[in-house]
Amino acid sequence: MTRFDPYEILGLARSAPAVAVKTAYRQKVQVAHPDRGGDPDAFILIVRAFGLLSDPDTRRLYDETGIVDDDGVKSYRREVTLILTDMFDAAVETAVATGLSLGSVNFIGQMSAAVETGLGDARLKLRRVDKEIGALQGLRSRIRRTDSDRNLFAERLDAQIATKTEQHAQLKRRGAMLETALVELGNYQSETELIAALEAEA
Repeated sequence: MTRFDPYEILGLARSAPAVAVKTAYRQKVQVAHPDRGGDPDAFILIVRAFGLLSDPDTRRLYDETGIVDDDGVKSYRREVTLILTDMFDAAVETAVATGLSLGSVNFIGQMSAAVETGLGDARLKLRRVDKEIGALQGLRSRIRRTDSDRNLFAERLDAQIATKTEQHAQLKRRGAMLETALVELGNYQSETELIAALEAEA
């Protein structure tokens, strides 16, 4: 069996930044998409490569060990698909409730705008949590005991720092998923094509 190398599939160096991964994926998927006459097997490999490299956790695991965490990639793709399908459902419900003609609504444009807003919000929260962690760490370095007994206040700060660090990781992952969702939206000319592709990958 041929070894799966996501960098080779997307034509990238291992040091490629996230923006290069997105660009390479967009270029390759446009040509390989079965709805546009592309090779279905090549399309699946490209989607798999992008799924692995767009998730910071599965990319780090691959880079450090060479292990392809297919379950992690599938889970990440499912989460991105859920974000997009939830947004699509909400956009359609809003259009129907307000009496808009569904044929005249640019759902891809609306969803892209919503993802951009969510991404901006996630980045803002990430910066805020970064500052909070820095402030807590600064305070932690000042809280010292004059003896060797247990430092109760330092322990409390350690717990708060751990909570904020977990929050930071969740926001970073959410941001990565929204960036991936934005890339996916940019790959399709219509919401019908997008939904068909998402259903095929599920």
